[in-house]
Amino acid sequence: MRTALIDVGGGMRAVYGAGIYDFLMDNDVYPFTFGIGVSAGAADLATYIARQRGRVLRFYEIYPNRKEYMGLWPLLKHGTFLNLKYIYEDLSNPSMEDPFDTAAFHASKEDMVFVTTDARTGEPVYFPKSTLKNGDLRILEASSALPVACKPIEIEGRLCYDGGMTDPIPYMKAFEMGADKVIVILTKPRNFHRTQGKDKLIADIISKKYPKAGKAMELRAETYNRQLDGMKRYEDEGRLLVIAPDGTCGVTTLRHRRDDILALYSKGYKDAEKIISFLAL
Repeated sequence: MRTALIDVGGGMRAVYGAGIYDFLMDNDVYPFTFGIGVSAGAADLATYIARQRGRVLRFYEIYPNRKEYMGLWPLLKHGTFLNLKYIYEDLSNPSMEDPFDTAAFHASKEDMVFVTTDARTGEPVYFPKSTLKNGDLRILEASSALPVACKPIEIEGRLCYDGGMTDPIPYMKAFEMGADKVIVILTKPRNFHRTQGKDKLIADIISKKYPKAGKAMELRAETYNRQLDGMKRYEDEGRLLVIAPDGTCGVTTLRHRRDDILALYSKGYKDAEKIISFLAL
């Protein structure tokens, strides 16, 4: 039985997944053959594979309150609202404050795929587990590089944006890779459908340099909603489990009040029990 675990991320809302992972680690449960991480979900999933309990929560509860993480300071200093270098280099590299355990990540039996969007082609690009190297976590930066808030990150000659632009819920990718069962972690309620909102404005901005990525951004809501509805068939067949919060506790992509963060984390910790029941079917 090959089982895939997918984490779609969602900025600060991805703390919901942190709760799920801490529950699974507390119970020594690793219920999947391979994982697929999108955006912030890629970093969260990788940390779970590395068996670093509690580390994901710190990146939502503690570090976002520092001026180096996001906001006016990195915008003035680096030209980006979200300072991915601070997150994945200054905090996470070896000998730094909160290092990612690359050795444990690669020693684990679970495989992993990182989802990005090619800025030039506007197509999803899937990078293997080996892309993440000791002292080089740029693949995590690339998967979560939100257009306008961040600049695209170069990975193996490709300029990459957030994977959620082009394959926000990659459950079909999981089935194509041979999964028999798929677990999907959403960070918005199960029946929430996206609207275009600010996507058109962001698309217009990035289209000046990357027109195909701009088109993908313009269609992001449509892509997400199509995938969201498409999962229903597989849920009915018992081949796919969606774990999603019943509310986001006031947490948004960038909004991160501590009490709200901890409330959403707690929802994830509780909801993770559904995975145990799903695997027993």
